[in-house]
Amino acid sequence: MKLGKLDRRISIQRKTDTQDAHGQPIPVWTQIGRQRWAAYYPVSGGERFISDQFVGRQQTEFQVQWATDLGDLSPLDRVVFPYSTTPTDDDIYDIMAVHEIGRREGLRIMTARRSET
Repeated sequence: MKLGKLDRRISIQRKTDTQDAHGQPIPVWTQIGRQRWAAYYPVSGGERFISDQFVGRQQTEFQVQWATDLGDLSPLDRVVFPYSTTPTDDDIYDIMAVHEIGRREGLRIMTARRSET
């Protein structure tokens, strides 16, 4: 894995549930570890017409260095790119798959960003 290609900042987040004053679960996204340098590769994109609306989808691959806190990364987590402390819907990428690069050298994170109009 070439470290010179890691030229973008991302945040990887995991959903946890907390409770409000009435005991109802509230989903909260918390950052895993720290901000990370990543390589960004657009894979594909497209639009479909579903249920009387257009749905656009952009598939993207991020590559990051391997870290112990990312060892259990899964499709239940998400990537925020570009990095921001208050992400908008345009910044959030759902993780579809995670593949190890080499032997604990890096991670290939396949993501999808979906926008509905």
